[in-house]
Amino acid sequence: MTKTKKNDNKTTRNKKGEKVSGKRIREKQGLSSQLRSLPAGLTRTVKRYDFYVVIIVFFLAFFGVAMVFSAGYYTTINISEPDPYFYLKRQMVLAVTGLFLMLIVANIDYHLYAKFAKPVIFISISLLVLVLLIGVNINGATRWIGVGSYRITPSEISKIAVMIFTSAFIAEDPDNIKTAKGLGILAFVMMAHFILVIMQPNLSTAIVLVLIVIAIMIVAGMNLIYLIIPTILAIAGYFYIITFQKPYHVYMRLTSFIDPFADSQGDGYQVTQGLIALGNGGIKGLGFGKSITKNLYLPEPQNDFILAIIGEELGYIGVLLLMAIYILLLFRLIMIALRAKDDFGFYLTTGVAVLLGIQVIINVAVVTSSMPATGITLPFISYGGTSIWIFMAAIGVALNVSKKREKKPGRRAIR
Repeated sequence: MTKTKKNDNKTTRNKKGEKVSGKRIREKQGLSSQLRSLPAGLTRTVKRYDFYVVIIVFFLAFFGVAMVFSAGYYTTINISEPDPYFYLKRQMVLAVTGLFLMLIVANIDYHLYAKFAKPVIFISISLLVLVLLIGVNINGATRWIGVGSYRITPSEISKIAVMIFTSAFIAEDPDNIKTAKGLGILAFVMMAHFILVIMQPNLSTAIVLVLIVIAIMIVAGMNLIYLIIPTILAIAGYFYIITFQKPYHVYMRLTSFIDPFADSQGDGYQVTQGLIALGNGGIKGLGFGKSITKNLYLPEPQNDFILAIIGEELGYIGVLLLMAIYILLLFRLIMIALRAKDDFGFYLTTGVAVLLGIQVIINVAVVTSSMPATGITLPFISYGGTSIWIFMAAIGVALNVSKKREKKPGRRAIR
C-alpha cells in the first residue's frame, strides 16, 4: 500500500517538459485501454469510412422525424381513426431501418454492383412498366405498387439502377461514350426511364433520372456536343406544349408556377399555400410545431412540401442552415469521388452526389414556385419509405467507396 502511494506521488516529465504525477499517467493509460476495448466494428467504422457523412445523415434523418411529426400532426387527427403520433412512429421506423440499411450497404464491396448492372436495369424498366399496368393511382398519379398502406415507388429504385448501370457500362470500357453503339445504349436506357416515368406522370423524377446519366457521362469525358440536339428537342417540346396547349392539364401543370396565385384554388393551390407558409415564417419562424398552414390548408404537408413547413416554423434562418448542411454533405461526397480507388467508384459516387444535389434543388424550386409543381421528396426529411431507403442505400454505396480509397493516378480498374 505504501509503495503504491509513493508511486502515485512520484512525478515525471512529459514531452512538453511539464511535471505529471504517476497517478495521472495511470489514469490516462486506463482511459486509453478503455477506448481500445470499444467494439471493434465501431472503431473500424470511424477509421475506414467518411465519418462526417455518417454524422450528417444521422442528423438529417432524425431532423426529418421531428419535422414529419410536426407537419403531419393535424393530418393524422383529421382521419377516421386519429392517431396524432402516426407519422412520428412511422417515420422513426423508416429512419432507423434506413440507417441500418446504410450501414449494411457500406460493408458491401461496391465492385459487386458492376456484375449485376444489366439485370438491375432490366428489373428497373420492368417495374416501371408494371406500375403503368397495375399501379396504385393516388390524386391522378400512378407511381406506386402495393396493397393498402404498404407500397413501393419503383421510380425511386430506378435512380439507383441507372446510376449503377451507367457507371459500370462506362467503367468497363471508356470508349462506350465515344462510339455510336455505346451512346445509343445509354440513350435508350435514359429515354426508356424518362418516358415511363413521365407517363405516371412524374416530371421531376424523370428529370433527375436523365441528369444522373448525363452527369456521369460528362465526368467520364463525353464530348458536350452530343448534348446540343437533346437540349434543343427538350426546349422545343416544352414550348410546343405551352404554345398549342395540348393536352390542357399538362399545359396547366407546366405553366401554373409562373403565376400560381392566378389559379390559387386550382392547379396553383398547393404552391400558393407553400408560398404563404414561407411568408408566414419570415426570418426567424413561428417556432417548432406552430405552423398555421399545416392546419389542413396545405395538402399532405409532410410529403413533398415539407420545406414550406420548415420555413414557416424555423424561418429563413432554419432553411438556410438546412441548405448549408446539404452543401456540406455534397462536399464530402465530391471528396469521396475524387479520392475513389477506380473509375467505377468515381462514377458511382458522382451519381450519388448528383442525385442528392439535383433532388434538393428541384424540391426547393417546386416549393418556391421556380419550376412546375411535381412530386419529389426532400432527401432524408420528407415522409416516405422507398425514398428514405434509397437515399440511405446510396449513401451506403458512397461510404463503401470511401473505405477503399487512393489508387488515383490513371484510376481505371474495375473488378
